[in-house]
Amino acid sequence: MPFEDADAALRLTRFERFDAGFDTAYVFTGDLHIGGDWTGGQLFRAADADLDDGLIAFVIDGDLTVDGTLALDEDAEASFALMVTGALRADVVTLDATMLFVYQNATVTRLIDFATTDGTLSVAGRTNCPIIISDEGDLNVNNTGHVLCRRYATLPEGAGHTGDDVEETGWGWTAITLSRAEVPATFVAGLYGDDHRVDNRLAVQWAREGRPLLITQG
Repeated sequence: MPFEDADAALRLTRFERFDAGFDTAYVFTGDLHIGGDWTGGQLFRAADADLDDGLIAFVIDGDLTVDGTLALDEDAEASFALMVTGALRADVVTLDATMLFVYQNATVTRLIDFATTDGTLSVAGRTNCPIIISDEGDLNVNNTGHVLCRRYATLPEGAGHTGDDVEETGWGWTAITLSRAEVPATFVAGLYGDDHRVDNRLAVQWAREGRPLLITQG
């Protein structure tokens, strides 16, 4: 259906900071439970999405639970958005050029890999994840765990917002909790690449294998 029709029914652009021009929406109504990993390519195939539909938003009008890794860019043939009007639960979440909007809370037990200069990750409620690795993508979360921004050592302007109310807060301002100086004392030594930055792809691999990422998890 046209995205504007889905928006009128579900108020998908209810928050002031929503900024994306979608053409088409594929809507699934009800809670969805995936018993394993789930990729962007699988999402396109399950919806039988037409790439000629312009910029697509896949909407789950309910909760989404992924028992493994939610890998949104994997096997996807085009950029898109996944919108979850309820809560999101997963072991690992990875995204790069895609967009993920969660309208309630997000609980990710191992890792969120958002080490990208593109893409969007916005959670209106509370995000509960031990570590988020980010670069310069559009990151809007209030996380109970660490947020590592690999390119910056200082807090961005406006960081530190801690509101909990979904309707009033909207997409949260992200507080960066780990500076470059703090990283070596926090992460397991084997996670560093030749550039002395955390290797996000290796971190995803370790997270999927259940290996500790933080020294305190050992």
